[in-house]
Formats: sequence, C-alpha cells, structure tokens
Amino acid sequence: MTAKTSANTSAKTSDVTSPTAASDAVSASGIDIHAPTELLGGLSPEQFMQRHWQKEPLLVRQALPGVTPPIDRATVARLAASDEVESRLVSQQPQDRWSLRQGPIAKLPAWTKPQWTVLLQGLDLHVPAAEALLSRFRFVPEARLDDLMLSYASDGGGVGPHFDSYDVFLIQVSGRRHWHIGRRGVATTGTLRDDVPLKVLADFTPEQDFILEPGDLLYLPPGWAHDGVAVGGDCMTASVGFRSPWRAELANELLVRLTDEGDEDEAPGSDLMYADPRQPATGAPGQIPEALLTFAREAVMKAVQEPLALERALGEALTEPKPHVFFEAGEGLPEGVDVRLDARSRMMYDTAHIFINGAAFRAGGLDATLMRRLADQRRLTAADVAALSEDARTLLDQWAEDGWVQID
Repeated sequence: MTAKTSANTSAKTSDVTSPTAASDAVSASGIDIHAPTELLGGLSPEQFMQRHWQKEPLLVRQALPGVTPPIDRATVARLAASDEVESRLVSQQPQDRWSLRQGPIAKLPAWTKPQWTVLLQGLDLHVPAAEALLSRFRFVPEARLDDLMLSYASDGGGVGPHFDSYDVFLIQVSGRRHWHIGRRGVATTGTLRDDVPLKVLADFTPEQDFILEPGDLLYLPPGWAHDGVAVGGDCMTASVGFRSPWRAELANELLVRLTDEGDEDEAPGSDLMYADPRQPATGAPGQIPEALLTFAREAVMKAVQEPLALERALGEALTEPKPHVFFEAGEGLPEGVDVRLDARSRMMYDTAHIFINGAAFRAGGLDATLMRRLADQRRLTAADVAALSEDARTLLDQWAEDGWVQID
C-alpha cells in the first residue's frame, strides 16, 4: 500500500408488524441485504431501499423487541455536561415560547419537570451500545450514514414540529412518544417561525399520528414534517441520521481539496502564475480580462481532470472527521490480535483507494481486499492482519498509534 497525503409520495405510512422470529443472515459484508429482517418489518434491506428509501415513510412495530436504552439517566446527565459531546437543551415555555441552550450543560432540569428535552449528538462515538445500534443500519452506504442522536425528554417534551432535509430512522428505546407526521406541501408550507430560536414550523396540520412504544421504529424520508412529544416522561428516542450534501457545498469542498493538493506529478515550482505580457493599456480598468478568465477556467478544469484527483478528493472529504472529534494516541499492535476501527474512525474505499479519516492510500491485491473488509466490517481477524503485506502491516500499526484502530 502507498499513501497519498491530504489530509410525490404516498400520504399513508406503511405500518408493519414485525415477524416474531428474526431472519437476519450475516454475509461477508456483515448484513445480508437480501434476507427479510424484523428491523424492517419483514422487508429485506434491498426491498426497503427500493420501496421506501427517499420515497415514503415506514412504521414498524417491534422492530427491536426487548430493546434497552444505550445509556441510563445518569449517563445522559454526564454526557450532556461533557465538552466532548455535542448537546442541546430545548425547553417549552408558557404561551408557546421555546428556549434553546447549547452544551455543555452542567445541570439538567429536574427529571420530574415537564416539557424539556436534551439532545446528545453522535452518541455512537462515545457509547459502544449506541455504535452497535447504528451498525444495524449499515445497509446504507457509509458515505451517507452520519450518526446516532439520542433524545431524552420529560413528560410533554419535544422540539416542536419540524422537517429534516435528510433521511431519519426514529427508534423508541424507552418510554413512549406521540408522533404527528405529514408531507411538506400538504401538512405544511414549510414556513418557519421567526420568533423562536429553533427551526419550528409556523403551520402544521398532520396527516397521521401514532404512539411509539419501546422497540418501535419510524422511518421518514427527507421533507416529511414530524412532531414528537413524550408521553409520561423518561422518554428516549434514538435517531439514526444520514448525510445529504448540498451540491454547492460539496463542489466547494472538493475544489478546495483539489487546489490545495496540486499536481503530484509536477516538479516543485512548476505551477503556473498568471502572466499577461501582451496586455494593452485599457480605458475600462474595471473589466475582467478575457485572458484571466480563460486562465481561471483552465486551472479549474486541470484540477478536476487530473487522473483520480476528484475520486481522491471525494473520498478524503467523506471520511474527514467532524471538527469536535479527537483521537487518543495508542500503541503499535502486537502479533496475533483481532483489530477493529475506533468508533470515531470513518473508513471507505473506491476502485483505486482506501480512505480513512481524511487520508487516502493506494492499495492492490490482497491488501486491498483486506482493507476493504476492514471498511465494510470494521474489524479484521488476527489471521487477516497476519496476511497483510509488510507495508500494509506497518500502516495498520501507524493507525493504531494514531488511535484510529484498536485491539478488538
């Protein structure tokens, strides 16, 4: 391995009661996408993606029977107070007023006080049980999978009617929550209130409502408005969210990476600076010269057309850790151990590269096969590690020292 451094939808929600027996079959990728699963109400991941993904909601009763919360109340309070966890406290006040407080939150309201919610973003980065829950949804590409957020709410707590621009799975892990949902353009115009610090809809007439019990799951495509209110308190809802980059934002990110990277095949100092020895005197100094416009266009096209440059920039951008993510330094790996990716590591691949945490590497043969396995399964056995080439094994040691890889 070699490194390249860079650092119209249905108005009715499908309501499915899960089969009593699970039929998840584990394949080489960790999930058999063809096998029916109780998580999706007897649909296979393949069927779910064809029928519901970005199309219409799905309600599954007892998608996760016997589910237990990934954390308890005391841990909710501890994580909300941590500066390593992104947290928010939302409270509903009299006369339909709302307040929002960004974390860290040293002290939460009394558990018995009604109408407040604390949101813990990226819980999968800090709690193994949350990471395991998130992994149940890895039939969606890693490039789209974002994180697991936990919402803890007291009686009547919620964040108001709103809609997301991305897909979301809402999993009731404790207590009960009353959901109202409806399509944008039917249930709401999408107009937001300008008198509250939250993205709360100014108008919302729901089309459907239902109460989720522990183990129930609700999938909502982008643009479906929803309003969830805790019933009775001690309500925990896990939200599996997905990344949906805007085209302009993605283009900006990629162009920045492409221009920062430069052309690795050119000699140092060989980059071109604009020159205009034939520029005549002008009586219109405010007009941009055509030659400069041509120079700019050629610069962008050259960066985009460089072989594998766009692919490399995309992979690096998709695996770049979030700003608040930090890794703890570790040590090289001893012989004969299974390894796993740290929960905070993002790893993907394409036909030519392996990407991890914003870095790109070229790999081929058995090394590529094993590194892709690590990205898909997030684990390698000791036998897999032993089969790596000397260079790939050295690289794996470096990842362990960087805290990207751990002993399993």
